[in-house]
Amino acid sequence: MLDSHFSYIVEKAEAETSVKDFLRHCIDVPKFLACCQACPNYAHRWSCPPFSFDPMDVWNAYTGLRLYARFLIPGNADGNALMGALRKEKPGFLQELLRLEQDTPDSLALACGTCDACNVCAKESGRPCAHPEQLRYSIEALGGDVGEAAQRYFGKPLLWVHNGEAPEYLMLVGGLLTR
Repeated sequence: MLDSHFSYIVEKAEAETSVKDFLRHCIDVPKFLACCQACPNYAHRWSCPPFSFDPMDVWNAYTGLRLYARFLIPGNADGNALMGALRKEKPGFLQELLRLEQDTPDSLALACGTCDACNVCAKESGRPCAHPEQLRYSIEALGGDVGEAAQRYFGKPLLWVHNGEAPEYLMLVGGLLTR
């Protein structure tokens, strides 16, 4: 992608596994629920815990998992610009996942991170989701270790911006649960 201020490229990767394998290596609902509780979105977004359902019920309703990664590789982007690029790429990535879901019977897309379709989530005022057609839970919201998944299925660790410096890449990870 090219912007008037900075540049970056997006590389795509896919991996496939069984839900059974993913549960064994990458799911720890209590551990990641505790992580979610430390986030300001906890209990404030429909896509974030606590849920009225057990996340394990979601995982156990499916047999296969297709993982999709987007690597944002900086050209002349610094860390702040690359984080802006990540925010810019995320909605399009969700749309791709929703198209895959639509094209795959009995599947469920797993978003990348929290839903940010609205500036202020309707949950804040006790209302139902304003965009239920787009609301999907993320791997981490359902107790998944995205860092472990990135390493195990894509052979690359998650990297972070540190002191404004862009890492070699930033990664978005989403998925599609299948039956």
